[in-house]
Amino acid sequence: MSYIKRFTSLYAGNVLADYLWGDGSNIYNINANSLSILGNAIPIGNSSQGNLVSNAVSLTANTTVTNSIALINQVLGKLVPLPPAAFPGNQTLSITSSGTSARMADFTQTNNTAQPNANVTVSAGTLLTVYRSANYNTNTIANTGPGDSGTITAFVNGAAAGTVTFNTDANPNVNGAYGNLVITNNYDYSQANANIDSGFWYVFSAQAQGTVLSGWNQVAISHSSAGTTNAPVWYYDAGSPGSPQFFSIGCTPQVTPELSYSSTVPFYTGNNAFEFTFAVNRLSGDTYPNNGNILALGFAGGAFSSPTNLTYAAANVAVPLARNLYVSSGTVTANVMANVVNSGFGSSSTGPSVRVDNSYNFTTQSLTSALSGSVIHYKNGNTTTIDETNIAVDPAVGSGFASAFRIVNPGGGNTPSYSANASAFNSQSSTLQTYDATVVGINTRGVMKHDVTDYSVGYLPEGPNLSAGRSGTQYFTFKFVRQDLQKFDINYTGTLAGLWVALPGSAIDSSSGLNGWMDMSQAYAGAGYPGTGAGGNGSDGCSLGGAAQLNTAVTNAALTCTFGTVSSSLTATNEIYVRIALTTGQSLSAISIGVATN
Repeated sequence: MSYIKRFTSLYAGNVLADYLWGDGSNIYNINANSLSILGNAIPIGNSSQGNLVSNAVSLTANTTVTNSIALINQVLGKLVPLPPAAFPGNQTLSITSSGTSARMADFTQTNNTAQPNANVTVSAGTLLTVYRSANYNTNTIANTGPGDSGTITAFVNGAAAGTVTFNTDANPNVNGAYGNLVITNNYDYSQANANIDSGFWYVFSAQAQGTVLSGWNQVAISHSSAGTTNAPVWYYDAGSPGSPQFFSIGCTPQVTPELSYSSTVPFYTGNNAFEFTFAVNRLSGDTYPNNGNILALGFAGGAFSSPTNLTYAAANVAVPLARNLYVSSGTVTANVMANVVNSGFGSSSTGPSVRVDNSYNFTTQSLTSALSGSVIHYKNGNTTTIDETNIAVDPAVGSGFASAFRIVNPGGGNTPSYSANASAFNSQSSTLQTYDATVVGINTRGVMKHDVTDYSVGYLPEGPNLSAGRSGTQYFTFKFVRQDLQKFDINYTGTLAGLWVALPGSAIDSSSGLNGWMDMSQAYAGAGYPGTGAGGNGSDGCSLGGAAQLNTAVTNAALTCTFGTVSSSLTATNEIYVRIALTTGQSLSAISIGVATN
C-alpha cells in the first residue's frame, strides 16, 4: 500500500518539510522545496468506490495517473463533437462590390493602405478591376469560432475600423454592425450544423463594409484568439470625366468612285469608301477602357457597312492614356473609313455611327450629319428586286431559259409600233427618253417609278436632272424569250396606268387593233387569238381570270396573259414583250414572270 508521511527537522532556524513516499518496496525522500512528482510515475492505486474497469475504460491499481487521464480523454473525445474551424478557417476575404474592368491611366496613384506603394500600385496600362463607389462590401466569413470568447476587429488601411468582444456562451449574442465590422449568426454551433449537439461550441459570421477614400485601399478581419484573414487590396476609382462629346463631323467620298448604273442614274458599288472625320473629347479618368486599345467602335448604318474600328495609335493618342485626357479642354481629331454596302440595290440618307467609350460612359454618335442631307445611291450587281437588266422569270415558264431585260423604248404612247429583236437598254449609255420610266434604288430595293427627280442635287453620286419635260405618262418595256408558250402570269406589286403584251412575228401582230399589242386590262374573248382586226377574236384583251386593275394599288397581283391558240414557238424569235405605263406618283416595287395560274 502506498503512503506518504511528512516529517520536519530544524536546521539553522529553518523548518524543512520532507515527505516519504513508498509503494511497499521502495521509499523515496522528497524535499518539499524542489517537489516535482510526474503523473506518469504515480499509480492510481485501488479504488474504494466503484470499479476501475467498465465498458468505457479498463484501469488497474498500477495504471499511472497520466495514462488514466489519457484513457478517459479518449472516451470524452468520442462524446464531445468536433469544434468549428477557428476563424477564418479556410475561407478567403474578398471584395464583393460591383467592379469594372479597365486599364490604369498614367499618373501617380494614391495609396491609402499601410503598405508601401511598391507593394500596391500598378504600372500605367495595367488591366485591373476597379470600383467606382466609395462604398465597399466583402464576402462573409461564415460559421467559424470561437464565438463565445475573444475580440474581433475589422482593420481598414491598417487602422481598427470596428471591434466587438464576444460573450460567454454567446449570451447575449453580438449580432450587429460595429463601424466597418458586421457580425451575424453569433449562436450555438448546432444551429449551423444539425449534426452537432448544443452546448459545446459557439460560432459567428463576419464581414466588412463601409466607405473608403479614392485610391488604393485594404481591409482585413482579425480574431484575437483565433486568426486573421487575408487582406484584399482594391482601387476606388473616383474619376468622373463625363460622357465623350463629338464635334466637327464631316466626310469625303472616294475621289475616283466605282459606279454602276440603272436607267442612266449612277450608283456606288461596294468598292467605294467614304472617309468620315470627327473630333472627340473626355477619353479617360483614372482609368480607360479595356477594349484592345480601341478608341472608337464602328457600326453599320444606311448605305454604309460598319466603319473600321479606330485604334488609339491610328488617332495618334499615346498609350497608356494620361489621366483625365481631354476632360477639361481639348479634343482628338480622328477619321474612320466606311465602305458603301457591298450587296443590294437601294438608297439612304443615313450614315454609319461610331462609339467612343472612356470606361465610365460611352457615346454613340451617328455620322449622318456628315452627309449634309444627301441620299446615297448604291447598287451591286444583279439583284432579286426589280432590276432592269435582270427581271425574274420562273424557269418553268415555257421551254428554254433566258433572263428578261429592258429594251430600248419602241416609242411614246401606250402602244407604239415595234419590231422583233429589240435591243437591250444600256443602263449607263442609252438615251433615257422623256417618256421613259426609271428603275432606281429606294430604301433597300429597286423600284420602277414615274420619275421627275433631279439627281444632280442632294444625291451621291451626282446623277442626271430628270425634272424637266417628264410630267407625262412614262413607260417601261422589257422582253423575255421562251418556246412553247401560250400563257403565263405577270406578278407585280404597286400601281400602274396600263399593261400590254406583244408576241413579235406572230399572227397577233396583224390581228391586234393596238399595233400588235394585247391589253391586260381587258379579258380574253374566250376563243381563237386576241385581236379586233383580221383573224382576231374581236377583242384585244388577253387577260384570264381577271383583268389588270389600272390606277389602283395592288399587292402580289398575279395576272394570267394568254395568246389563245397562238404559241411563241410559231414565231422566228420566240420573244415576248411586256409594256408598263406609269403616271405621276405611280410605281412598282416588284415584278416578275411566273407560271400561268389560270
